[in-house]
Amino acid sequence: MAIMLGALRIARRSEVAIRKFERAFTIAVRASGLVMLLIPVTSLLQRLYMPSIGYTVCPVLQGSPTLWFTDWVRDPAWCVPGKSLDWVIEQAAAGPSTASR
Repeated sequence: MAIMLGALRIARRSEVAIRKFERAFTIAVRASGLVMLLIPVTSLLQRLYMPSIGYTVCPVLQGSPTLWFTDWVRDPAWCVPGKSLDWVIEQAAAGPSTASR
C-alpha cells in the first residue's frame, strides 16, 4: 500500500483521490480478513449441524483433499473408499438399495 500511495503522491493526485484509494483498499483488506476467518468457522458449524439433519461425514471418498473440505453423505453405506462424489450422486438418484455396488 505504501508503494501505491507513494506512486499516487508522485503522480500528484489530489488528497481526495488518495483518501478514496485508501478507503477502498482498507475495505478490501477487511473483507478478505473476514472471509479468511469464516472458512474455519463454517467448517466447524458444518461439523456441528450436518449430523443433526441426517448427514454422515465421509472423508474416504476419492478427491477428498483436507480436513476443511469433507464430503457428507445421506446414507453411511455410500461412504465407500475410492469412490467418487459422482458415484455417490448416482447412488442417491438410484435409491438406497443400490449402495452395495
